Amino acid sequence: MHALLAILNIPSVSDAYGDVVHVYPFWVEQGVEGDWFGIDSEWVYPLLAWGPILASSVAGPDALPIVWMLVVTAIDAVAFALLLRLPRGRALAWTWLGLQLALGPVALARIDTVAVAVSIIGVAVLRRQRPGIAAAAFTVAAWMKVWPGVLYLALLIARRERLRILAAGAIVSAAVLAIAALLGSEHALSFLLQQDDRGLQIEAVAATPYLWHAVAGDAHVYFDRQIYTFQVDAPGVGRVADLATPVLVGAVVALCALGALAVRRSHGREATVWLAVALVAAMIVTNKVGSPQFVLWLTVPALLLAEAGARRHWLGVGAVGLVAVLTQWQFPWTYDALVLADPAAVALLTARNLVHVGILVGAVWMLVRAARRGPYALSVDERREQVAHASGLDEEGVVPEAALEHDRLGTGDARGDARGEPLLVGDGEEPVARDADDERR
Repeated sequence: MHALLAILNIPSVSDAYGDVVHVYPFWVEQGVEGDWFGIDSEWVYPLLAWGPILASSVAGPDALPIVWMLVVTAIDAVAFALLLRLPRGRALAWTWLGLQLALGPVALARIDTVAVAVSIIGVAVLRRQRPGIAAAAFTVAAWMKVWPGVLYLALLIARRERLRILAAGAIVSAAVLAIAALLGSEHALSFLLQQDDRGLQIEAVAATPYLWHAVAGDAHVYFDRQIYTFQVDAPGVGRVADLATPVLVGAVVALCALGALAVRRSHGREATVWLAVALVAAMIVTNKVGSPQFVLWLTVPALLLAEAGARRHWLGVGAVGLVAVLTQWQFPWTYDALVLADPAAVALLTARNLVHVGILVGAVWMLVRAARRGPYALSVDERREQVAHASGLDEEGVVPEAALEHDRLGTGDARGDARGEPLLVGDGEEPVARDADDERR
């Protein structure tokens, strides 16, 4: 599969590899000449984004695109192997590869690729009951691209080992900042403010109405040469762009509060999975940037949904797959038409962005449902589905008690077996009492 995506990244086939071919080698050349971004000058990325770039430049800037593909394939192989070692790992691993294929060549052509792989490694070690190591992995990934920080927040909310999680995040962050200080950097945190002055990227959800104005001739698309991206200009765009970041921060804070309430009042598995989906989806929907690789961010929540395994969870995975397919269709295959505000291309982007919004709304609704219902109540159909699902989980010897994950009936132990614990969820959940009136099984 990676070989196929590598072929699709050949410049004569698509433009998806543009950043790896042109931007990353240029950054390395600038550094060699004495101007390291994030060290000597401001940078849009956190400092650990240099990790995969420098690793890929060991043979020089000219060879970086080829070595990059080898580096990301190797990191993905590590994450893939760790997933295979988990219960139901085969389904999770192939779900991940399927989502990469759905997104197309850009799935391997950005720093986000490495951040996703490191985050998946964090999920895999968490499944082995190593929350501190998982927190460190999420923190490392957040120092490459900011978005995995919300996975760290979900972990902090869901698990009871909060001191360990806080310590792991603090140690990694302190190490990064200490190295930056030794290198004489005064710009280690510049990425936090680099988005303030940029406009509204054409793929952003908030830009969709303005693109329809561009179709009508009342707005126009332009290329910003400072940040190498297409943006839209129209009356009111500046105000929307200015509000995007505060809205994003407010959405994350509100969702964390709702998630904490849902985890406290609900069965932690259900609440935490949907919290992770909602947080990542909110970072995409409220963002003033809408780059196609952002869909990669949804990979980790999609794996959490796949691990949960009920019909409603697979519907969520399907929605992520749909948004990936629509994104690949838009970039790289019809992007030139979008830049020209072609009506069909704008309609395609509108459909993609509506699916993004649908994922966010659905996840928030499930969180609200969990918070309102208290210990997560199952309908008769949902209960039958879980029992059927548990009876055929995999061949790795998962005990029948997995069918009773909502009440631990027959085990006499609210803690459960470590192999049966859901991802990101604490290991001391209270059992759900049997109640014939509301069918809480």
